[in-house]
Amino acid sequence: MLFRVFTILAVVALAVSTWILSTPGLPSRLRPEGAKTARPGYYLLDAVLTDYDQNGAPSVKIAAARIDQIGGGEEVALHDIHVNYQAPGGESWVMAGDLAHIEPGGDVVDVQGHVQLRGTDANRRGAAIISSDQMTYDVATAVASTPGDVRFDFLDQTLTARGLVADLKSRTVRLESRISGRFAP
Repeated sequence: MLFRVFTILAVVALAVSTWILSTPGLPSRLRPEGAKTARPGYYLLDAVLTDYDQNGAPSVKIAAARIDQIGGGEEVALHDIHVNYQAPGGESWVMAGDLAHIEPGGDVVDVQGHVQLRGTDANRRGAAIISSDQMTYDVATAVASTPGDVRFDFLDQTLTARGLVADLKSRTVRLESRISGRFAP
């Protein structure tokens, strides 16, 4: 007799549980106030983002093999990234890296993994190449910087240092500390 009562109670509990879980809209009523719903993220393949100067000419182009939205927010991750900056004087700078993050607002690009900043000028021969494991690019000021180790190559000269600030508009590079160089004749 006790076994039959237990069986009937188990069947009733199963029926009530099934009804509660299958009722449309009930989970949203059980969600705490203010809790965000999970939105699926987006992704883009072979995307190019372009920023224009005051005259309407392209000044910064950010190209990525893939762009992923992070956690349903405004932050995005860019894979296999190339940031192209055209300086007003005709100099061209390209920053390339494995992975980048752009915070909400899009003013700062944090690039990581085999980062290389390459500058070319039509009036000079050779390219300036700056290499590091990470680098930050401020889109508004056109300043690339890193607190980490850097290698600066130009023609046959090589400099290494810790920390760098490169102002691409004014065409200046400042090495911060532990500077070492090799100059070939």
